[in-house]
Amino acid sequence: MVRTLFVLVSTVLIAYGARPATAQDDPVMPRETEAIFAHIDDLDKLRLLNPLNLTAGQLDKIIPLIKERQKAYNRRIIELAVEPLKAVANQIADTRRKLLSGGSIPQELDDRIKQLQKDFADRRKVEQDKNLKLVSDGIRAVLTERQIREIVAMARRDFRTADGTDAQFFNLWIRETIIVYDRIVPLLEEMRKARNAPSTSS
Repeated sequence: MVRTLFVLVSTVLIAYGARPATAQDDPVMPRETEAIFAHIDDLDKLRLLNPLNLTAGQLDKIIPLIKERQKAYNRRIIELAVEPLKAVANQIADTRRKLLSGGSIPQELDDRIKQLQKDFADRRKVEQDKNLKLVSDGIRAVLTERQIREIVAMARRDFRTADGTDAQFFNLWIRETIIVYDRIVPLLEEMRKARNAPSTSS
C-alpha cells in the first residue's frame, strides 16, 4: 500500500513542482554541477534536434504549442490524482492516528488504495496517448516533409528493436525527444534566441 499511495501523492507533488523536505545538513549538489548535468542532457537532445534545422518561425509555433500542452496535461493529471485521494483522506488520517500506537493497515483500505492506483494508471495512460497525438499532430503540421523524414529516420536508427509504421516512429521520436524531456521548453527557447544572434563563425 505504501508504494501505491506514494505514487499517487508524488504525482501530485511533481506536477506542482514540489520537492520533498530535507534536513538542513543534508548534502546538496552544487548549482554549478546541476547545470553541468543539465547541459549534458541538452547535448543529447540537441543531437536529435539540430539535424532538423528548425527555423525561427517554426520554433515560434512549436514552443507555444508545447507550453500549452504541458499546462493542459499537468492540470488533467492533477485532477486525476487529487480527486480520488479526497475520498479516502479522512480514512487515511484516521488509520494513521490509530497506527501511531501500533497495529496494522486494514486490508480494506489497502485494497481500496491499490484500486485507486490502478484506476489512476489507466486514466493517466489515456491522457498520455491523447497528449502525444495532440503534440505530434501539432508539430507535424509545422514541419516540412524533409524534416518529417529525418525524424522517422532517426527514430528507426535509435529504436532498432521496435517495429511500426513511419507515423508510429514519428510519434515515438516526439515522445522521447519532446514530451518526456522536462527541459525541452527552455532548450527550445535558447535555440530560438540563438537563431537571432549574430554568427560567431569566422
